[in-house]
Amino acid sequence: MDLQKFGEQLDGFRSAVLEVRDQRLESDCLLLLGRLQLLLEKLERKSSQDDTNGTVEVGKELLVELLEFVTVRFGDKAVASDLARICELRDSMRELQRLLGRTFWAKLFRVESSHNDLRIQSYRQIGLDFADVLKDLLSVVDGHFNSRQKAAEWQSSSRSLIEDFRQRW
Repeated sequence: MDLQKFGEQLDGFRSAVLEVRDQRLESDCLLLLGRLQLLLEKLERKSSQDDTNGTVEVGKELLVELLEFVTVRFGDKAVASDLARICELRDSMRELQRLLGRTFWAKLFRVESSHNDLRIQSYRQIGLDFADVLKDLLSVVDGHFNSRQKAAEWQSSSRSLIEDFRQRW
């Protein structure tokens, strides 16, 4: 057998394997984007109903869906650098939900609540922090595409999703 021909065949096989990996990753990413888009639609419904607590719950679902995808696909180390920010976001969401409970009781007993401004500020800040965390988690995928074109398409889709999130929050 000619070693040069064998080398060319081997190179062809390697590039085909990379293309297959990219196709699988792209397919998985499209499924992820579909699930995230459904959650964004649910988020918009909650947001349009002024259901802040419901919006936060959908935000949690979004975060869990994305974290699950990244850790299952790329391992726990892929999110290690983001864990502190994710925990801070989780704690901020808990605090906002605590404030929402106080506002509910204040409304129920027709007491003027001083927590309303704090709730609004907290809600806006959580939305900004959330968008940053989503962006960072979605960017984990970028480096796993072998094709620059596929990576660029993913980055474009990610930016679009983040912008969609910001508008709906």
